[in-house]
Amino acid sequence: MIGKVNDDFFQKNILSFTGEQKPEVIIGPSMGVDAAILKIGNRYMAIAEDPIFPSMTMSPDDFAYVTVHIGASDVAVMGIKPQFMTYSLLLPPGTEDRYIEELIKSISKYANELGISIVGGHTGYYGAVVVPTIGGITVWGLADEYISPKGAQVGDDVLITKGAAIEAGALLGYEHKEFLLTTDLDTSLVNKAAERMKDVSVVKDAHIASTVGGVHAMHDATEGGVKRGLWEVAQASGKGMLIDKSKIFVPEDIAALCNYFKLDPLEIISEGTLVLTCAPEKTAELIAAFAGQGIESAIVGKVTSPVEGCYYMENGEKYELLPPSIDRFWEVFFSPLPSIESPSTEDTNGTSGMLFTELQAGVSILCQENIYKMLPEIGANIAYAAPKSKSLDEIAGIPGRILRYKNTTVTIGQPELGASLNMGETLLNVRKYFPHTRCIINLRSTPAILQACSQAGLTVSNMPAVLDYRQNEGDFIRDLEEMLEKTDILPDVISIPDRINLEILILILAKTLDELTEKILKVNALLK
Repeated sequence: MIGKVNDDFFQKNILSFTGEQKPEVIIGPSMGVDAAILKIGNRYMAIAEDPIFPSMTMSPDDFAYVTVHIGASDVAVMGIKPQFMTYSLLLPPGTEDRYIEELIKSISKYANELGISIVGGHTGYYGAVVVPTIGGITVWGLADEYISPKGAQVGDDVLITKGAAIEAGALLGYEHKEFLLTTDLDTSLVNKAAERMKDVSVVKDAHIASTVGGVHAMHDATEGGVKRGLWEVAQASGKGMLIDKSKIFVPEDIAALCNYFKLDPLEIISEGTLVLTCAPEKTAELIAAFAGQGIESAIVGKVTSPVEGCYYMENGEKYELLPPSIDRFWEVFFSPLPSIESPSTEDTNGTSGMLFTELQAGVSILCQENIYKMLPEIGANIAYAAPKSKSLDEIAGIPGRILRYKNTTVTIGQPELGASLNMGETLLNVRKYFPHTRCIINLRSTPAILQACSQAGLTVSNMPAVLDYRQNEGDFIRDLEEMLEKTDILPDVISIPDRINLEILILILAKTLDELTEKILKVNALLK
């Protein structure tokens, strides 16, 4: 897992261990709340803490900007102006003085722009630190009143600013700009996403909302995206919500990048998107105030009573609004992209790069969902072809396979072309009969797994039994083709018969990697 701990761990292992309980704590640690509120005399203090780390090539100035603004945003959404801060700067030994000086000066510059005084902190070199890191930034401010996610009221309009996946789009554009410019994506959209780093803040949004008034709850949509941000406001306030999914807008450049990397923009990190609820009579004034400052906003739903639950509408159907179990952005962001310095003559258009990115993302999901019960002793592998792949060296696989280790799912190695000989050959033979088939995986075959395949609604075709359980070289492909010749529709599952000294397996096939993942997870869910 990368990112915040999951909700269960937070509830069981963190929330119950918060030291001495004091009456000055008006709002302490809780789900969906960005900062604590303390009663100091007759005033309220909002105080928040965040770790900040730079992306791979982030400049000291941009690192400083996100440090100050991410920390300040958590206070601003409480309706209180950020006024003071401290930070701990942890450095790898050998960090250049010039880098440190620029970073510290830039942190001061951006704090000054927001009217924040830096009143303390710590700076030091540590062997355990591999990149310059803000171990913690603490920001606080005082005011006569406050707003919190707990304050949403039945009948409020629910609004968002800037759109979904703001931070995800900014980071993908910023870090992968050079690679993305080699793809078929519109150059202007890639450049626009790469310039969005200064959008990763809701300080301005929250200040406008607090000034207009009528706002009852504000929240910064961070990990888990807009979908989680909406859910967290409902959880914090103890209210229901009815959201119109079609009203949640995604900027064109961010939508293009999310589509390329197969990411759902509503479920990935969106620091920079303000989620808020306000009295309906103030909504028009608030939207106009945002527009006047160049900030796009939209009404996306209503706060409802707790008994009405938390739902969203899509294409006339009603679905329960739940937070995503994982934020897939981090898996994609930290996955290696192919080198663009020396593309092969066969792959100047980035086809293999796309295969690698999609395959790594798919494998990461299988590891996260832990499909260990389905993994054979020999390990599993996915062969993944481009639409026009015709040979093994045009099919991606995992060189170290997907393995079961102590009831967990792990993988060794990054996707490569030609990395799965057996699955690759099998896929090429299947494509002779069903050319739109692009992916295949080998998994365990047990009565429970076969039953789960049937319960999941998957079609199963059986290869012919092997005489005396003995299979010679070449027999498998012959028997496979014999079965496929009699099949009119691509089966979801092919059951391989028992053979001497060979593990009994099934193959799951699909036309897309998303479809393959969905089939596997349906079966896996029935095995739990």
